[in-house]
Amino acid sequence: MSRARVIINPNSGDEGGEDLADQIESSLSSCFDEVEICVSKDAEDVEKLAREAREQGIDALFTVGGDGTVGTAVRGMLDGAEEGAELPALGILPGGTGNGLARTLGYPRDIPGTLEAIDCSRTVPLDLGFANGVPFTYTLTGGSLPEGIREVSSEDKSRFGFAAYVASELKRIGGDESHRMRITVDGEAIEEDINSFIGFSANVMVNQFSAAEDTETDEGLIHLFALKDASLPALVSMIPNILARTVDESEHILFLHGKSIKLECLDGELTCGMDGDDGPALPVELTVAPGLLRTFPVKEDARS
Repeated sequence: MSRARVIINPNSGDEGGEDLADQIESSLSSCFDEVEICVSKDAEDVEKLAREAREQGIDALFTVGGDGTVGTAVRGMLDGAEEGAELPALGILPGGTGNGLARTLGYPRDIPGTLEAIDCSRTVPLDLGFANGVPFTYTLTGGSLPEGIREVSSEDKSRFGFAAYVASELKRIGGDESHRMRITVDGEAIEEDINSFIGFSANVMVNQFSAAEDTETDEGLIHLFALKDASLPALVSMIPNILARTVDESEHILFLHGKSIKLECLDGELTCGMDGDDGPALPVELTVAPGLLRTFPVKEDARS
């Protein structure tokens, strides 16, 4: 008998999780013999429900929330797991504000659309990134621009949605704050002045920055996108590169790839964000576990 557990974060950006419970259960019942709906109380509860799903041998774990909910659930799944342990397949129902990982995987922006689009009959491998040994599913960020995203309160996310992120970022555009950083990729170090950076292991995200790359979700690499200059003239000069997906050719960008990337701040303290929430302070070593997770692909006839 196949079983699925759905963890709903009632505090996610759209706050519509509980109202959608019946629709989610009805849709997933066509794929699984038993569907259990769980409404989480807090992050610790998400981790507990995810850990229990692995311990109970549940086949699939779905999250309703944003990137933070997904990351918390994955950390719960791995908590106490032995190497090589069977993990539930990871299902992502985008109920947050950003839903970056869901968008990277090609899912529709809404839960009903995603339920219709995903193929629950099969799974595909998905790399998992680690920051100082702690797993993250989408991004590890640092610097001026990502800090603006982390400063958006849950209340503002619920009230204004994605516009809350935009407003926070607009306040920071044109700033010239930077940090002297040492970046070591597979043992080779460079030093640069960096304004902001994004590290990620969902490798298809690379395709959003570079048309020269053709990556998969289980390529086994960590990628780092580092912005050296966030002044208004620099950002304007990058618009053609962004539109042409050639940002790796801009003089204001570092675009690095490796199996291990170490980040150090040489002129002070710098705290990172992880999957949209607060993360570790530098130094941070980013590593990747190739294909550790399994997720559900989009149906061929639903691909845009």
